[in-house]
Amino acid sequence: MFKPSPVHRAALAALGLSTALSAQAQTASEKTERLDTVVVTGSRIVRPNLTSSTPVLSISSEALAATGLENFSDLAAQLPQFAPSFGTSRTQSTFSGVAASGLAGANLRNLGPNRSLVLINGRRVPGGTSTSMVVDFNSFPTSNVERIETITGGASAIYGADAVAGVINIITKKRVEGIELGLSYGVTAEGDNKNPAASLLIGGKFGSSGRGSLTMEFVKDGQVSCKDREICADDFAWLSPASPVYGPAARSGVGANGRFIIGNNSYTRRGNSFVDANGQLIPFSIPVDGYNRNEKRDLAIPTQRMLVAAEAEQQLGKGVTAYAEFNYARTSTDSVFEGHPFQSNANPFGGQQTTIPINNPFIPAPLRAAAEAANLTQITWWQRFGDETLGGNRGASNVRTMHRAVVGVKGDFATLLGASSDWQWDLFHVAGGTRVDLGTEGSVDLERLYHGLRVEADPANPGQYRCADAIARGNGCIPINPFAPYTAAMSAALSARTTSQGANSLNNTIFAATGSLMELPAGEVRASVGAERRSYSGYLDHDTLINQGRVTGNQLGDIAKIKTITNEVFAEVLVPVLADQPFARSLNFEGAYRDSKAGNQKYNTWKYGGDWEPMDGLRVRAMEARAVRTPAPGELSGLSQTFGVVNDPCTAARRNANPTRAANCAADGVPADYAPVLSIEQSVSGFSGGNPNLAPERGTTRTYGLVFQPSFLKGFSLAVDRFEIDMTDMITTVARQTAVNLCYDTTNRLLCNVRTRGTHPLLPGANYVLNTVDANLQNVASYEIKGVDLDLRYGFKTGYGDFDLSTIVTYYDKVTQTPLAGQPSVDLTGQAGGSTSLQGNIKLTANANVGWKLGAWRANWNLRHIGRADMAVGTTAQGYPQLGAHTYHNLRLAYQASKGMELYAGVTNVGDKKPPFFASGTSGNQALDTSPGYYDIFGRSYFLGANLKF
Repeated sequence: MFKPSPVHRAALAALGLSTALSAQAQTASEKTERLDTVVVTGSRIVRPNLTSSTPVLSISSEALAATGLENFSDLAAQLPQFAPSFGTSRTQSTFSGVAASGLAGANLRNLGPNRSLVLINGRRVPGGTSTSMVVDFNSFPTSNVERIETITGGASAIYGADAVAGVINIITKKRVEGIELGLSYGVTAEGDNKNPAASLLIGGKFGSSGRGSLTMEFVKDGQVSCKDREICADDFAWLSPASPVYGPAARSGVGANGRFIIGNNSYTRRGNSFVDANGQLIPFSIPVDGYNRNEKRDLAIPTQRMLVAAEAEQQLGKGVTAYAEFNYARTSTDSVFEGHPFQSNANPFGGQQTTIPINNPFIPAPLRAAAEAANLTQITWWQRFGDETLGGNRGASNVRTMHRAVVGVKGDFATLLGASSDWQWDLFHVAGGTRVDLGTEGSVDLERLYHGLRVEADPANPGQYRCADAIARGNGCIPINPFAPYTAAMSAALSARTTSQGANSLNNTIFAATGSLMELPAGEVRASVGAERRSYSGYLDHDTLINQGRVTGNQLGDIAKIKTITNEVFAEVLVPVLADQPFARSLNFEGAYRDSKAGNQKYNTWKYGGDWEPMDGLRVRAMEARAVRTPAPGELSGLSQTFGVVNDPCTAARRNANPTRAANCAADGVPADYAPVLSIEQSVSGFSGGNPNLAPERGTTRTYGLVFQPSFLKGFSLAVDRFEIDMTDMITTVARQTAVNLCYDTTNRLLCNVRTRGTHPLLPGANYVLNTVDANLQNVASYEIKGVDLDLRYGFKTGYGDFDLSTIVTYYDKVTQTPLAGQPSVDLTGQAGGSTSLQGNIKLTANANVGWKLGAWRANWNLRHIGRADMAVGTTAQGYPQLGAHTYHNLRLAYQASKGMELYAGVTNVGDKKPPFFASGTSGNQALDTSPGYYDIFGRSYFLGANLKF
């Protein structure tokens, strides 16, 4: 069955959740009771029902159809248990690097998509980039999904490393008969984000004991340009609470016509002249000559997906079955953003600044006279290399190709050491990988630019010029004139396209056996034992021009191919302690242990807990677990250059935040009246990257709660669960802003080694400007998260139709991070934003749904609520306003035209509610002044579709 397209998925996130299994209240349904044995996500033990001691969010295939789900990551971003994360959706990854462009991840408990383990039918999936284990949900079709189960708690003892925040298990349909066809189309009220999509699912039996299915999907997600939405149509700067600036005054100080810095002044060209009507040099003015970066950017990256999935199963003999799974996905994205902001002082070649020598013959006479009067031998200059200058802006193209194959054999033991006859075994191997082919357009060749600015008269052609360096001339160097529009030859010489390639590889072999050990008065003691071998490797090879920093953009080091091999043994047990006793309808204990060895690292994970049913309709459950996450290849290798906003603690507006800061700023020679222009704080550079000495992260999760389903109120259920997560040795960078703040707010000057101060062309004579702040990965942080999940559902019948009411709520009462051992923790509770590497948790988020069915008609009304929140740490205390609560309304109507045909249509964000603006540098996005993971950025949208069965 096919569902609507991505523009609707985000807003329709919780539509129809009332048709799902209870998000926390996992109890035996009529369907479950017909099953002899089942396996719940988070356990390998075969058990007689779906009762679990760990809260499980389960969404059925009916709920998927009702939600309009096409990609689970879009749904997840709207569910209270999940949060947005920079770089993991097509609305947040334009500036997260070409390798992550358009990636679709799921961020459970806001611990990052790399801390959730993603499985298909309980088996692992290759990562979506070549150097990480973050799974790209773009790689999976949804028309073959039976249900999706999510454990919101540690599960490493069951599944191995990476299940720190939890597990997302995609369970596919096993009994497909016939043909299912789906078609849909969506578009926003603005006429963009056009989303045609189609799916085909074929399945049936073969032979006397075989079955199989084939799924194919095509989805195209249309482009949305920033220029078509107020939130990013023009540049925006909000650096002090009372002074938000939107429009020309907030634009970039790197203009398309160039900015030539002489002493304390800078000059530019307007039209074809550097002088005004009075013959005076034209001073550069940001409101007049600045560059609107925002309008050139993609708000949503166009994405195209081709997906194939297949499954087969064949009985080999009595009690033995062979099975196989196959997945293939080709995802392509093509994003655009503004031309590169070239700055000769920040874009060197060969260790030399790419300045303009004073003897360059193209320098206009008035500008040369001013430079000579200032005793300059070189002119520092800035220019935007984009479509206005070289005929094209920057862009990132990305083609990801994922393959995954599973082969396995499963069966029953006739006996286990003569003591039992109900043991089942399973042996399987998963092999897969992802290849990425990346391209970056709109770069400028710094070598050709450097030599092209150093010219001399051409003796063979009087009146003409040539590059002064003979070797450069032999390599095709031509003179470059930055004081006039570039010729076609100059543009061709300077423009460069770079490429990068990488791949990862996953191999995972598991043998597991499960069954009963003995009979106790309360029931059977059931257990699971097994062994696992897992290897993962990945690399990313950048163009030599990128490695050497010979093109504009960030200088990047290759990520070497690193392979990790993990060997593990594991065991799990479920013990019935009491049954059918007063105040103990049932009392069960369960525990698990896994011993792991990865290279030279040894660690273990475990869980223990249980559930107690004191009376019919009431069940209490609790679980504590230890989980780990091992470093990915991209965290162990590679360095990359970065630029962005870093607020200098030593400016006049900030230095007096505390006495320690003021004293340290003075000790560094920063004047008390230091007030840099906006351009300086917008372009602080630095390096970030991997660390080969990283150790595994460790986390302890605790969940405890109750499920209430009274027999006197049929159709009603209430689940309340407390969750607590403690993370230590977290692999993270100390955010650049945090690092520089610690440098000045601590008496022992922590992390001052990551920052440098020096000169800057916009402040001649100053040697205290904050120029660079680095951020490398370390096992330094700890995290503490506490909150409550609530799930309330009620279904009932009336003479006017059947109704399903549901509400899912998550409330966080404590979210703190300690960025460095021994330092004060940072309170992240109640924040919608932060930095690209560290965002807060909104205290209260919720989904409510009203479902209705009468005859052939179905309707859903969904409300998605995002509570009030601070923008980021300290913003409200600084005087910035809080972000008000947002509630979105979404409608869907479906009609069952015949037994095999369903027609549907809907509207999302019915009220066309606009997203809020964030203060600069606080949205958690590098180049967008809102959080698209929380707030709808598309506006009102429409969709329609049809599902056909044959």
